[in-house]
Amino acid sequence: MNLLFLWHMHQPDYRDAFSGQPILPWIRLHGTRGYLDMAWILSRHPGIKCAVNFVPVLLDQLEAFVDGGERDIYWELTRKPARLLTEADARFLLGHFFSVNHDSCVRPRPRYWNLLQKRGLDAPFRSPQDFSEQELRDVQVLFNLAWFGFAARRELPALEAFEQKGRHFTEDDKLKILDLQVAALRRVLPLWRDLAARGQVELTTTPYFHPILPLLIDSDVAAQAMPQAPLPPRFSFPEDARIQVERAFARHVAAFGRPPAGVWPAEGSVSPDVVPILATSGARFLMTDEAQLFRSLPERAMVPRHILYQPWAIEVQGARVAAFFRDHALSDLLGFTYARNPASVAVDDLVARLEAIERSLPPGQHGTVSIVLDGENPWEAYPQSGLPFLETLYERLAAHPTLHTALPSEILDAAGEHLPALHALHAGSWINGDFGVWIGHAIENSGWRLLGEARAFFEKARRADEHPADVLEQCHEHLLRAEGSDWFWWYGDTFTSDNDADFDHLFRAHLRKVYTLLGAQVPPALTRSLYPSAPAAAGKEPRAFVSPNFQGESTYYDWLGAGTVELTGGNASMYRTVTHFARLRYGFDVDTLFLRLDPPEIGERVELEGLTLRIDLTGNEHYHAEIALGAVPDAEIWRVGGDLKRYDATPLRLLKLRHGVLEVGIPFRCLHVAAGDRLHVAMHLLRDRVELDRYPAGRTLSLVVPDESFEDANWSV
Repeated sequence: MNLLFLWHMHQPDYRDAFSGQPILPWIRLHGTRGYLDMAWILSRHPGIKCAVNFVPVLLDQLEAFVDGGERDIYWELTRKPARLLTEADARFLLGHFFSVNHDSCVRPRPRYWNLLQKRGLDAPFRSPQDFSEQELRDVQVLFNLAWFGFAARRELPALEAFEQKGRHFTEDDKLKILDLQVAALRRVLPLWRDLAARGQVELTTTPYFHPILPLLIDSDVAAQAMPQAPLPPRFSFPEDARIQVERAFARHVAAFGRPPAGVWPAEGSVSPDVVPILATSGARFLMTDEAQLFRSLPERAMVPRHILYQPWAIEVQGARVAAFFRDHALSDLLGFTYARNPASVAVDDLVARLEAIERSLPPGQHGTVSIVLDGENPWEAYPQSGLPFLETLYERLAAHPTLHTALPSEILDAAGEHLPALHALHAGSWINGDFGVWIGHAIENSGWRLLGEARAFFEKARRADEHPADVLEQCHEHLLRAEGSDWFWWYGDTFTSDNDADFDHLFRAHLRKVYTLLGAQVPPALTRSLYPSAPAAAGKEPRAFVSPNFQGESTYYDWLGAGTVELTGGNASMYRTVTHFARLRYGFDVDTLFLRLDPPEIGERVELEGLTLRIDLTGNEHYHAEIALGAVPDAEIWRVGGDLKRYDATPLRLLKLRHGVLEVGIPFRCLHVAAGDRLHVAMHLLRDRVELDRYPAGRTLSLVVPDESFEDANWSV
């Protein structure tokens, strides 16, 4: 059976429309980790083949850093001597120079962890005046040091000396680390070119500035998958869609010396109108999500899953392009789940799943399983930036008797013209099979309206033929940049980040630049943030006591005062398919901590057979409970294990699962905590030895045990 990996490498355009300077550091920092690591590890495993996707705007910024000396604001703030930092500089430093995974990158470095604790884990942060010059310099160094991946650490041994030093860095140390960043980034593209030249890697592209191509062609296409969603005024500029694709192909040739083998449309977004554009540009194949395959077939409820595991030919509007459809469950496992498990356990699980797929194939079907995910973002959460996992995975696959990694073109060459044909194509993306992340929310729709108005204003100016050609070309360039998907990813209510204000600024700056170049007044709406106030938080704190009904149905009012944590979206550059729980609610009365997990839709049956929920609770001491979830469906009580039973025969007697909602009550006395003590809670969903999920993701839930005055202190109308 063929195993087709595609690693997607992408960052948006971080350059300010007016100054031209990058305002965010992620090209540089991901370049010292994911972009270099993924090439380096493949070079050590020549028997492993894969496809790798480079978005052109990422190539632009990598080359501008290496060859053009382009430097971001974070770089300049790192270079600035600590003794010269202003209070505003220090405040920015403390607010942004801990932007790396805390569990895998900050906590293992004692000095970095202590400085984070001193700053505070949650806003508002400690005043910059509380930090010495040396402490601020150490923050400057440790932020940049923590981002280096395993390849740079092997090739640049000086990094280990800095890790051993750990603290009390000098200004000279800081400059040397920045020099090592440059050295690491100089290796990235040459190494990928070498892998492609020897046939181990096949390189693909994405429309230039990573736009959602179907929405550029006609934004009303979103209604096909989201018929109830409010949509903005229609945006329809097929010319821009063609330009984004044609320029991507040309940029790929300039960077790698040959056309791309195929296309990963931004966010796997496709529609029937996209296919002729890709075919005309020379794309042999595209890759998208399994949702598009299953929703494109008639009688889809009766379709067997094994049809996913083969390439197809999409034949619509007189055009033909081959297509591979990703298995989104397997892709999510690599993107999210396996980072929390030992490498050997994770690889055993993946190989077992692949072998099960192989056994399920009909006789004669030479299967192809496609795994597509970000090539840079997952590894920040993996131990050692993913080195143990990738080493173990590639070694196992290279030695496996029947699982073979292959290039897309090899698979298509072997299949010849004998591909099953798809004569319809569902319009959607790899996220929920629709476009809801980028359009349909009030703020997103405002962005599309402003983009459409600027694009129409430009079109009118172009037809009037009153401006020099170079000015019109610059205007169109800024519009193409504003069409990128990333601005809309962070708008709306699905995702939020520490850089929301930066993304909002970058988007509006490109549109303001269009009006400025054309000598027109900038619309007032582009001079202020699209956010009505601060971006919406992904959750809320408890504000009143709760009293769930464990003898019957809990109602809305029973949990009204609870805190909530959204388990989808949130502070994330990636999206995972929800399979179990979508929301965590938590609260308490004076005696008991209450936890509740909600499925994606209340009343939806959640498959829990064979799963265990482990609850870790740390206050003055550490305790845990393990609940075998699937033993009895919709039961009041399950077998409970864990060290809590040392103190109470049935500490989790308040426990039930009804209509997919799991509720747990844990008396505070079992945890040996009292009012005013801080309690940290983490919930882990396990199957056998593999951790499938953690709630909340990437952190613990922190709360203070209440006393009788809690509601008075939090009273509101």
